[in-house]
Amino acid sequence: MGKEEALRWLRAVEGRLYRSGPGEGGRTAWVAVVRTPGAPGRRAKLIVALGDSLEEAADAALGQWERLWRALGPVH
Repeated sequence: MGKEEALRWLRAVEGRLYRSGPGEGGRTAWVAVVRTPGAPGRRAKLIVALGDSLEEAADAALGQWERLWRALGPVH
C-alpha cells in the first residue's frame, strides 16, 4: 500500500494516524487507529496497528479490518 492509498483508506474509515518518536536510536513508530462499524447487536471493535512507516501501520490496520469483516460472514 502506498502513502496516498494508505491515507485515503484511513480517511474513508475515519481512522487516525499517530507518530511517536524519535525514540532511542532516532527511530520513529507509526500507529494507525481505526474503529470498525458495529454489527447488529454487537459493539464496534478498535483496531490499533503499529508500523515503522505510515504505510506499514495502515496496511496492518487494513489486514485486521478485513479479517474482522470476513469473520462476520457473507451477509456483511
